[in-house]
Amino acid sequence: MTGEPPFLFRGALPWTAFVAVLFWLNYSARAMLSPLLVSVEADLGVGHAAATSLLFMQSLGFCVAQFSCGFLLSRIRPFRMTGGSVLASGLVLIAMLTVHSLSRGRLMFMLFGFTAGFYFPAAMATLSSLVYPRDWGKAVAVHELAPNVGFIFLPLLAQAGLLIATWQGVFALLGGFMALVGGAFLLFGKGGRAYSAPPSFRGVSGMVRDPALGAIVILLAIATIGEFSVFSVLQIYLVGEQGFRPGTANIVISLARLVTPLAVVIGGWAADRRDVYRVVGIGLTVHAVALGLMCVPGARTPALIGVGMQAASIAVLFPSIFKAMAQAFPADRQPVLMSLSMPVSSVISAGLAPLFLGWCGEYLSFAVGFATVAVASLVGLIAVFYLARRHARCGESTL
Repeated sequence: MTGEPPFLFRGALPWTAFVAVLFWLNYSARAMLSPLLVSVEADLGVGHAAATSLLFMQSLGFCVAQFSCGFLLSRIRPFRMTGGSVLASGLVLIAMLTVHSLSRGRLMFMLFGFTAGFYFPAAMATLSSLVYPRDWGKAVAVHELAPNVGFIFLPLLAQAGLLIATWQGVFALLGGFMALVGGAFLLFGKGGRAYSAPPSFRGVSGMVRDPALGAIVILLAIATIGEFSVFSVLQIYLVGEQGFRPGTANIVISLARLVTPLAVVIGGWAADRRDVYRVVGIGLTVHAVALGLMCVPGARTPALIGVGMQAASIAVLFPSIFKAMAQAFPADRQPVLMSLSMPVSSVISAGLAPLFLGWCGEYLSFAVGFATVAVASLVGLIAVFYLARRHARCGESTL
């Protein structure tokens, strides 16, 4: 294709898909530790709590990068940060071959989280430049398929990688591919040539005092805990408390995720055609029930049903939560809203929650951790009720 973006959606699709591949690599690399935790524990001689501390260190680096991104994008072109993040992340993953102790692992995973954290804000700026505004929703939909497809194939790829390499080698193989694709995007990718405006924090203090921000953070945290935190301990839960072999557990996890791409589509349809607060409320309730099934001791069938229900209920939630965010705050406050809410929810869901679940699995039981998340999901209904009442008072003026 000749010319420069923006393009019509069909013409932009190859470049949109290119960015989606980068997101698939970024997200898969961040989640790859989860199906490898049993191997990591055996190799480093640590328990569940210590192993999941690697996820916590990764989340710390990730959040520092996200906080920095808004400032750096006014000085670095988005396409360079997008490709550079994937390239640098790949190089760090190759260096995982040097990890043979927990302390070295914590350092490397924090560094990896830092390099990976620059991807998302830069990629969103790149993606938005590829298409005209009327096609923005379709471009985002293509991009957001990446994590859901990743959840399906990631456990299988991890298991296949362990047949030919150590867990460090699996990361190195993925890192080599990431470095190649990130470098290719820097050379051949389109979009993201314009610098972003430096962030303005005017009105941030008022937003911080607004209870709606707290409600949004609560809902995002619960949703991302369900998406990432629960997934991060599923293998060691299925192996340790349900008696599966590691390879079989990874296959079960992949099969449970087959429905999630369809669930995302259903969630998007429901967000556009139904009351978003009712959709979120139902999703949180189903999520709590699913986690309750996973708490039934010594019963595989309820646990497996719960694993599938849990994945689907969370996938349905996200479109409605993002629409609720748009209804709670006007468009000119959305960038500040994202800069405040996303890092907080990320450090909770990608760091503290997996650490807590791992601690429960080692010293109590995973059922205690899952029950706690289920209770949090039901408490989240209070945030839904508050946002619904606020929207009813304000009408459609904040859309």
